[in-house]
Amino acid sequence: MWGPVVISLATGVVVTLGGLFVNGCRINKLLGRSGTDGGSGIINVTPSRVRDSAIAGASDMRVTNLAVSNEGTWSAIIGDDWIHVRPASGGSHATVRLSLDPKDLTEGLHDGVLMLQSETDGASATVSVSFLIQQPVLEVKPSELRFEARTNSSLFFDTLDVTNAGTGPLIWTATTEHHSGWLTLTDTSGTGPGRIAVRASNEGLSYFGTFKETIIVDAPGAKDSPQRIEVTLRRRRGGD
Repeated sequence: MWGPVVISLATGVVVTLGGLFVNGCRINKLLGRSGTDGGSGIINVTPSRVRDSAIAGASDMRVTNLAVSNEGTWSAIIGDDWIHVRPASGGSHATVRLSLDPKDLTEGLHDGVLMLQSETDGASATVSVSFLIQQPVLEVKPSELRFEARTNSSLFFDTLDVTNAGTGPLIWTATTEHHSGWLTLTDTSGTGPGRIAVRASNEGLSYFGTFKETIIVDAPGAKDSPQRIEVTLRRRRGGD
């Protein structure tokens, strides 16, 4: 173990625990150290930190290119199976493709490390990785709509509230299952929270009875999607 050492020479050389300084210049290699500030025995990696995010259950890799320089050859060391690098080894200058796989990761923040180890002098460099897995959750209220018509041309208006009870982007669309003419929707798509305007009318319906339709709100990648809202329109006789 190194103890406190101070050697004074005519050329102005000072050796301490912090490293070797020659005329004010630090030389890490003489003490077998590694870093990212350039020089002999050093592996340079840019960027040294990667942050990314994906939606839970997604299958597309998130990719970042790393620029690597080193005087010799190096190999990659990875401790997490959701981190992939290509190539896994290289020479003095290389572009490394760092891929993050969200497929089997649970919601939340996942941290990992990629290490590049020199095969000639033991120098190394690390890249810290933070991968946030987001999970949007679709909510639509109310869960059903009911209308009762007492005339031949009753008209009803209502709204559905669309919200995200989770994290990450929520992209949704709304439609009717059977495309019934007595029920129409406006504002049928959105990103994040929104409202769907609903219009129902028995005008043109020539008989009494109960009419049913379903509004489907779909948000790909979101939990609890799609949502199905049952709509009932009852055409009643005057005394019923």
